[in-house]
Amino acid sequence: MKKVRKLRKHRVTIGLLLSDFRTVHNIISEARRRGIEVLSVSSLADLPLNAKVIITSKKEDPKLPIPTLFIEELPSYKALLDRAYEIAFGKDRPKFVTVSIDPGEKRTGCAFFTEDILLRTSTYSDRDRLFEDIDDFFNTHKSCKKYIIIGKGASGLSHALEKDIYDRFLEAGQVEIMTVSENSSNRRNVFIPAHPSDESAALMLFVKVRGKLMLSGR
Repeated sequence: MKKVRKLRKHRVTIGLLLSDFRTVHNIISEARRRGIEVLSVSSLADLPLNAKVIITSKKEDPKLPIPTLFIEELPSYKALLDRAYEIAFGKDRPKFVTVSIDPGEKRTGCAFFTEDILLRTSTYSDRDRLFEDIDDFFNTHKSCKKYIIIGKGASGLSHALEKDIYDRFLEAGQVEIMTVSENSSNRRNVFIPAHPSDESAALMLFVKVRGKLMLSGR
């Protein structure tokens, strides 16, 4: 089972124009877990001027003046919100994405990035669920360079996870796997919003190699 933690809220509004109430509920629930503002509207006239992107369905056949995501074209609610959030911040065609992983004895912290934009963090106790989310994330960003960062500590907890990740993702192509020392990764950083320790460690691993990623991901 995994837990999804809220991101720090940003002043970004994502519009939602859908007639399927169950889908609306699921998208809004996922958005709330992340702290993202999603506004469901029944017509374009109700769409606020500050909306940066809208999620809708092809059957609604909307003619929209802002970037649009169709639910039929993405594999999950997580993928829809990932794409909506990065588009809202000007990353319509990101050059690279990163999954940062801090292995733990019982829980694994994980952070998902589009370039240097944090999309979401999660804590996993089920490795299969972790790999499913990474698959989903990478499938949503097929044309990007892809990086996986794995924290490497003295306990050796990362060895089995590292092997499984190599076996599963290295053959997918365009994926580079990096191991990074976990030293100091559990320390609080004033530039990172409060997160559970596993997720904070995953964030700090990304911070350690951010400069290298920004250069190699160009």
